[in-house]
Amino acid sequence: FLAKGWRRSEEGGVVPSSWSGIPPLQEAILTVALTQLITVSSEDKVRSLSAILETPVPSRLMNELLSAASEDESVPAQLLISVARPLQGRHLNESRSGQFGKLLRVLRASKTYQLALVSSPCFEEIFKPAFEPKFVWRNQKKEVYMQQRPGNMLQTRSLLGWILSPSALDGATMPTSQAHLSEAGAGEWQGLQRATRQRVEGLQHGTQMKVAGVQSQAAELVDILLRAGDAPRTAVLQWLGAMIMAAEPRGKQGHVAPEGFNFWPQQGNHVIDVLGNDQTTPFEKKLKNLLLIQALHAKMHGFPTSGCALNTFTLLLHLFKPIKSDAAASFSSFFLLRRDTVELMGSWARQEKDSKNEARFGETEQFEAALQVAESDPSFSAAVWDKSHFKNQIFWLATKGVGVLLLPVVKEAFHCMQNIAGHLVEKDRDNADVAWREFLIAEATLKEPVFLERLGHLINLTFHFLKHAAAGAGEAFPTPAPSALWHACPSAVLENTLDLLDLYRDRQKRANNMVTGLFVYLDPVPVLTTLCVVMASDEHVRDPSLRGRAVKILHRLCTAFPAWMDKLNQEPLRQHMVPCLVNVFIAVEKAIMSYYDLSYRLKYELRVPVMELFELCLQHEEHRHVLTAFVRGSGNDRFLKLLTQLINDTNSQTEEAIRTVKDYHQKKDEEASAAASSSAPGPGGQHDEQVTDDDQTDGGEDVYRRSRMNYKEHAKKYFSLACRTWKTLWLLCKHCATTIVEGHSLLEQLLHTSLDAQLHFLVGPEMKNIKASPQEYDELGFNPKEWVKQIAEMFLFLTRVNPEEVARIVAKDERYYSQANFQKAYNFVRKYGLLNDSELVEFNKFIKDLGERVEQQRSAMDQVDIPAEYLCEMMADIMSDPVQFPQSKKIVDRWVAVRQIMGKDLDPYANTPVKVEDLIPMTELKEEIHRFAKDKSITLEGGNMFDN
Repeated sequence: FLAKGWRRSEEGGVVPSSWSGIPPLQEAILTVALTQLITVSSEDKVRSLSAILETPVPSRLMNELLSAASEDESVPAQLLISVARPLQGRHLNESRSGQFGKLLRVLRASKTYQLALVSSPCFEEIFKPAFEPKFVWRNQKKEVYMQQRPGNMLQTRSLLGWILSPSALDGATMPTSQAHLSEAGAGEWQGLQRATRQRVEGLQHGTQMKVAGVQSQAAELVDILLRAGDAPRTAVLQWLGAMIMAAEPRGKQGHVAPEGFNFWPQQGNHVIDVLGNDQTTPFEKKLKNLLLIQALHAKMHGFPTSGCALNTFTLLLHLFKPIKSDAAASFSSFFLLRRDTVELMGSWARQEKDSKNEARFGETEQFEAALQVAESDPSFSAAVWDKSHFKNQIFWLATKGVGVLLLPVVKEAFHCMQNIAGHLVEKDRDNADVAWREFLIAEATLKEPVFLERLGHLINLTFHFLKHAAAGAGEAFPTPAPSALWHACPSAVLENTLDLLDLYRDRQKRANNMVTGLFVYLDPVPVLTTLCVVMASDEHVRDPSLRGRAVKILHRLCTAFPAWMDKLNQEPLRQHMVPCLVNVFIAVEKAIMSYYDLSYRLKYELRVPVMELFELCLQHEEHRHVLTAFVRGSGNDRFLKLLTQLINDTNSQTEEAIRTVKDYHQKKDEEASAAASSSAPGPGGQHDEQVTDDDQTDGGEDVYRRSRMNYKEHAKKYFSLACRTWKTLWLLCKHCATTIVEGHSLLEQLLHTSLDAQLHFLVGPEMKNIKASPQEYDELGFNPKEWVKQIAEMFLFLTRVNPEEVARIVAKDERYYSQANFQKAYNFVRKYGLLNDSELVEFNKFIKDLGERVEQQRSAMDQVDIPAEYLCEMMADIMSDPVQFPQSKKIVDRWVAVRQIMGKDLDPYANTPVKVEDLIPMTELKEEIHRFAKDKSITLEGGNMFDN
């Protein structure tokens, strides 16, 4: 009644607003109201305030009443609990904003309420209730290896969980009777098969508005608590840390649905198989039921659902927003080396001795050295919850949240749901509609402009920090030794950020190559610089696959956005891009997808962007100058190693492609057989292999359908890889012919195993095995004319440097060299006009001179009986510089040993690591061989030591 009187006095009309009696009236009302309030019991105070909050009470009166009531020690906690509990169970389309407004009104009235929320009994009842796991998982020895986590409990039983729960993504958690109240169950989201883009965008905009409202409520509440002092700030950080720790299983491979809870592994292909498998139960054949199973897994395992996880990450982005870019240098990975941060950082914190630590950039010794440096840092001894750590805490919570809160949701939407929708659109419309709806709803949240802006800010600062840690606060180029900060940093920081860039890059709608979406908010300089450091340095990142992913992302960004590509042509990247590409090409030699990656498919695919960036860079004269200086200077060994691996790749890829085509033709010849003609491809996709009865279930399903080979597709893939590799080899021969000729062992490998061998297959006797129609060549991406042209031009590049040396080495090739093949190659290029007139004359002269040289050299060799100890144990040729492998004690020619080491850094006989400098020179044997060769007029590689 008093509040109503106060309000009427301010409305004007009956009482003029200028009446001088209004202030005394309000003071009198306030005095009476306070007198009435403070004279009643605590329970009556709570009951009265709760009732008054239901009405539009003037702000001053309400604040004074709440402030007066807070002096009663038992009132703040009881009032907060009574106001907060009605928020439990709210959802996106029933967010109970009025009730939330009451809570904020109470908290803003007095700091006492803010402190009460994070003190007993509020803390235990509604802020962070105690948790006891109800589910445990044991191994065969009955040992507990996993137990329920508190994430789902925090989502359903804590105040921040109630605030963050409303989401567009968690429709499966709604009871059946309320399914229509979820976003996915709403009528406007049904029947989208023929919906226009305009309608879909309208629906997504509406969802974005609702989700943004929920997220702003959470930000408002947390901002109040952070300003209230140390205790509320610590409580908020503890809650966020507990939620992130609970979500850790969602960010790991495995646990694939429906047996597990992750849809995103294998880009949803496993889920597609489950939905289409005859052995799948009817219940599990519906995608909406699999989503329900995932929600049940969330309860059992104790991780937050996708919607709550995404809202929690958005809250972290809000807290991270005020941090400026120049603060990146103040972030310290030493914070993660403290054992008292486990409650906050979980697996990223330093674990006890018996526990497994998170993988870090530094090896064990480097990690221990970083720990010693950290312990000498004054901030390392400050209390873990000290205010000085706040920026550091938010940065590490946010970067870890990328991997466990954000990425599972993004992958589930962009990889899984979109893939399922596209795959099943003609086969299973109901499941395709569910997947498409889930994708569109997730896309609305994940591409909301404010969300993208804040995510871009986090990514920018992450790359600034990585650059700072990698360079030890100095210049990034030339690449310095990594700092202790780098060694202490979890490698997942880089891995997760690369994943994020890849996911968002692939799905941007680009108009005129304009930067769009997330990348509008990214600074290309720290991104490209950090990626180049990762590519360039073995000391920074030892994982070849991770370095390959870095160059893959760099290539995609630079080819998508010309503005980013321009940065590579500016300092300092212009001076260091070519060495970076050389180093990363060499590094991915050891990248293997799995034990079953027998064709080294991952290695080849990681090298494609390296080769394409080579081509783009070498279009600019500045990069060509850098390449020339690099290969003639400190980078000569690495360049020769790159060429060795490039030659090996070319040979392997071409051989695999040609072998597959031969197998395909053989299969075509066997199509008349009854078994082959009656076999049908399995649901996993078309293939060309025969399916026997033993390979099928009782329902006729091919149990090996996923591993069947599509011969044409396989051959097409490897012809594509071989073409790309050949082009790069041609490019480097063009610009670095002198270096190649001077590297005698490399020249011999190039001529014998690649150029001579490919002529043997393309115009020689083997051509009949891959002969096909022009149409089939087009389908396979195989262009023999282009290959023969490139081979002829490569011979010309090399002979222009030293025709005698090229002819001498070709003459040694007794396996593939044939004068007839070279003559056919000449006729081929002349017939199709592949070379101009001057080049044609030059190529013809080379072939004739080569024929004469081969005849002379082979005649001399035939007349000599060479002692066995003078022959290379690997190549059976006379040696010019014999060396011994230190482990196996085998004696080979130096160029043979160098070639083996350049390829795999191994002793081929002992299969142990070895370096070029480890080779043992056989000086006395070398002198004997050179004397023998001098007496018998045998030409040795590099000349005879007794010629002068």
